[in-house]
Amino acid sequence: MKKVEQAILKVMGWFMALLIFAMMVDIFAAVVSRYVLRSSIPFSEELGRYIFVWITFIGMSRCIANDKHVALDLIAHALKGKALRIWKIATYVISMVFFGALTYGGVMLYNVGKRQKSPTMRIPMNYMYVIIPICGALALFFLVMKIVDEVKAMKGDAES
Repeated sequence: MKKVEQAILKVMGWFMALLIFAMMVDIFAAVVSRYVLRSSIPFSEELGRYIFVWITFIGMSRCIANDKHVALDLIAHALKGKALRIWKIATYVISMVFFGALTYGGVMLYNVGKRQKSPTMRIPMNYMYVIIPICGALALFFLVMKIVDEVKAMKGDAES
């Protein structure tokens, strides 16, 4: 499973890099168009916003996988050994509740988006919203992997 997790993270990293490059090209083209050609690109702002949202959600899932998310770790720093492992598992379970709700809400939003079009580009909004349940599910996957690792480590600690 670790190989699958690493492969997913690598694909996510490359996809984020591609999106960041696309956003850079979009914004650069908008600036050049506005100041050099004296005409703006109508969809540029909307495209940049959608790309930024996708980058944010993919980054959120990657942060979960790498334990780089924002956290209050005062209690975690005070604990050691088995108590720390139990605390981590508890926080992962609480996070899973949140990401489960996010995934469910994302699926609902995706279904609503099938009937909506974006204001400028006129693309179906479900293309925009699909990233929410995908990244929510990825975050759940990474949290399950973390729980499995903690349980294995607790069993290893008990056997030592």
